[in-house]
Amino acid sequence: MPHALDGIKVVDIAINYAGPASSMYLTDQGASVIKVERRKVGDTSRRAGNTPFLKLNSPAFMAINRGKRSITLDITKPDGAQILRDLCRDADVLVENFRPGVMERLGLGYVSLAEMNPRLVYASLTAFGPKGPYADKAGFDSLAQGLAGAMRKDSEGRPMPSGAWLGDWGAPMLMAFGIMLALFARERTGRGQRVETSLLQAAMSMQLSQLTVLEDDPTPPREENPAGYNRFRCSDGIFINVGVYMAHQFNRLCQALDLPHLADDPRLTNPLKRPELDMEVGPIFAAVIETQPCDYWLEALGKADVPCARIIDRSQVRFEEQVVANQMMIPIKHPVVGRTHIIGTAVRLSETPPVDLVPAPILGEHTDELLGELGYTSDRIAALREAEVI
Repeated sequence: MPHALDGIKVVDIAINYAGPASSMYLTDQGASVIKVERRKVGDTSRRAGNTPFLKLNSPAFMAINRGKRSITLDITKPDGAQILRDLCRDADVLVENFRPGVMERLGLGYVSLAEMNPRLVYASLTAFGPKGPYADKAGFDSLAQGLAGAMRKDSEGRPMPSGAWLGDWGAPMLMAFGIMLALFARERTGRGQRVETSLLQAAMSMQLSQLTVLEDDPTPPREENPAGYNRFRCSDGIFINVGVYMAHQFNRLCQALDLPHLADDPRLTNPLKRPELDMEVGPIFAAVIETQPCDYWLEALGKADVPCARIIDRSQVRFEEQVVANQMMIPIKHPVVGRTHIIGTAVRLSETPPVDLVPAPILGEHTDELLGELGYTSDRIAALREAEVI
């Protein structure tokens, strides 16, 4: 069956996490993605948490570069820059995440490549955005979280990062969306365009309601913390999430916990009194739930139509029945690492299914193949290798 992005060619020269993950979403839907890496060392993400066993095939690299073809290339050398231009001559998308100005200094900026290929969608992902005092600074996920106001505080008031990488894993979704918008617009205009987003933008976008500011509202801002929207420890030591947010759900929770006298407390629907109620009943809910094991509460709350779910360790996610039923994680066979489980395709379409996922490439695995497709002879390829261009 056809895939949504069959025939789309992507050149990915991004490094680390967010940039390469952007093109991963395109790979999953059928795009042909060429992964451009540095000679010998490859993408920096190959060494993240690396061990002798992994041999430059870190879990992060395998996750976000599945299905791509790898070519090693020194784009700081004239011949290397020319090869990149050759790759982009008929490409649909270029993905890069260097600091602003780097690609321009190499003669590979948007204006230069768009002159050669007006249909090119040029995707630029930065840490903090292309303007402002942080524009030229190096940045990683935790820095973006801090600048976006996304860090929580521990019991001693120290800022703590989120349990997930809001910038590194949020920005690729925004970028993939932006690329698809540009490709859609190109169908009408015939021209590509530049697409930009950042880790900071992603970390802020994960707080749509929290960062909405009503300047004329006299009510002091407060963090909403409904008593029934919380984590609770069961008698067997397992924690569950209870997702009670609305008044009718609160009523059902109270009935299920055999606390009917709390179900219709008038403070429940009074925005000014609700925090007082939550502080009062939170410890009561916790004490009751701790009297029975996890399975008991999952069944009892489920029967009462109270939103709830077990909290599991990250290492157990691939065994979770809901994950298995929806093929949210899949096994692949990596030629070096062996059998590996990775997150499956996140978006499914009924008429144009995703590709069957295959392992991430070995460093430079497709260099000769890709240069051959550009018309480079074996002698020319050997000379480029001798000159340390590839």
